[in-house]
Amino acid sequence: MASSTLSLVFRHVSGARATEVDVVPLGAHRELVLGRAPSAAVRFDPRRDLAVGRYHARIEPDGAPVRFRICDLGSRNGTWLNGQRVEGCSAIGSGDHIRLGPDGPEVEFRIEVHEHVLEG
Repeated sequence: MASSTLSLVFRHVSGARATEVDVVPLGAHRELVLGRAPSAAVRFDPRRDLAVGRYHARIEPDGAPVRFRICDLGSRNGTWLNGQRVEGCSAIGSGDHIRLGPDGPEVEFRIEVHEHVLEG
C-alpha cells in the first residue's frame, strides 16, 4: 500500500535570505503565513526585509489536494504573483514567483509530492 505527503517549498530568490530554502510539510499546516512575525511558516528577516509585513500573505488549499491560492493579508506594500499584484486571492502553482512588496524579497513556490510505500 502507498500513501503520499505534500510539502511546499520556498526558494528565496532575493532579499535577506537569498539562496535559502524553506520546506513546509503540509501535515501540520492547512494554511501558512508568509511574513516577519516569529510565528510565520515562511519567515523573512525582521530587520532587513522591511517591505514585508508581520503577517503579509497566506497560502491555503484551494479545493483539490494539490491546488493552492495565495491571499494578501491587507499588507501595506502588496503581494505580487509572477509580476502581477494580487487583489484578494489568486491561484498559485508550482514554479510561480511571489514577491512581497513591489521591490521586496522574492521566493519561488514549489509543490512536492512524496510517495511512501507502507509495508504491511
